[in-house]
Amino acid sequence: MPENGKRFTGDTEQSVRVLVIVQDLETEAMMADFLNTVCPKEGRLLRLGMAQARHYLSYNTCPPFLVLDIRGSADPLDSVRQFKGMVPPDVTVMLIGDRDDVNFYRSITHGYGIAEYLYPPLNRNLLVRFFGDLILHGQKDTASVGGGSLVTLCGVRPGVGASTLLANLGWYVAQEVRRHTLLIDFDTQASRLGVLLNAEDNLGLLSVLEEPERMDSLLVERSIQSVSDRLKLLSSLGPVGQKPRLVPSTLKSLLGFVRGQFHFVMTRTDWSEGETFSALAGQAQQLILVMDPTLACMRDTLRLLAVLPQLHLPTKPVLVLNQFGHPGTLSMDEVRKSLGCAPDIVIPYLPRECGEAEINGVPVASECKPYRDAVGRIAHESLSLHRVAQSEVAERGLVGRVVHTLLGAR
Repeated sequence: MPENGKRFTGDTEQSVRVLVIVQDLETEAMMADFLNTVCPKEGRLLRLGMAQARHYLSYNTCPPFLVLDIRGSADPLDSVRQFKGMVPPDVTVMLIGDRDDVNFYRSITHGYGIAEYLYPPLNRNLLVRFFGDLILHGQKDTASVGGGSLVTLCGVRPGVGASTLLANLGWYVAQEVRRHTLLIDFDTQASRLGVLLNAEDNLGLLSVLEEPERMDSLLVERSIQSVSDRLKLLSSLGPVGQKPRLVPSTLKSLLGFVRGQFHFVMTRTDWSEGETFSALAGQAQQLILVMDPTLACMRDTLRLLAVLPQLHLPTKPVLVLNQFGHPGTLSMDEVRKSLGCAPDIVIPYLPRECGEAEINGVPVASECKPYRDAVGRIAHESLSLHRVAQSEVAERGLVGRVVHTLLGAR
């Protein structure tokens, strides 16, 4: 279906606060009346099929409010998950669908952060009462507005590859799954993320940690470096031997500033950091333990697993065995016997690939299939993410380019 329902009720693109995407002429007319009532000069109305809507949202900036028609979806929950992941977390999403049961309503509002949901029969007064109230007065209930998920990686011992995994997991989630992602490295003495991602460190994070009373949203925003459109970095290299003390309250405040802007905030820490580790692991939606196949690492992994119940983690930690196959290290059978279980994810020993990627300043997952596959498994199985299907958003050839242009792709 062509984009023949495209309308601007605002004077310029910058004035648009509300984007409405519907699928049929009748709903389009109703939503046009709704926009003219609630925000006569701040709305944009499009008539698109669901595949076209995914294409459009993948390549265009979304305004603060989005009304989306998902009627006809074979799997409504999957559609909600896909569409919610295509827009920044601070966008208020309202849906029109087919399902009229309370369990579905609870699933999407509590589980996916959907602000409101309506189903037919629709009328102007109903739309104004529920959708219009949100647009005019903001969220009714902030309980579900907790921001993006925090993912904490912990290297069980130095040199196991936690920084490399963090950089590549962040790249994969931002590039392949198209989620807005922020990487934070609290190691102000020897951070490698800037080297791994070909980004320059600045002193912003160091300033925040040394003088937490100066922390505000403007300082934090200025300190964030852009790696790509959806991947950002917050890291600093301070003077040798001068490491600021990381106070749990400072970490909590910093995370509070950034989580509302990203789908995922990912960081790394060492369990030897004590209260810093406890603070980051305790707030995380997912803790990932990175180890290598050595006896010392097996010993320390078991020690760490023994104390984790004290943190009351919301999910079971993910065990990643990195550098498997390194000469002179444990076999898989020996690893299983040492841990009492098999690791969740295994990354092979790839010294040449990892070394060359670091020298070139590119993620090793972008060029090495075994590493990419392992990172993809972490994203899909541990973070419950799914890769955007390229066939849906980027057809090849002349027709694909024409559609790409018509839908306003960047």
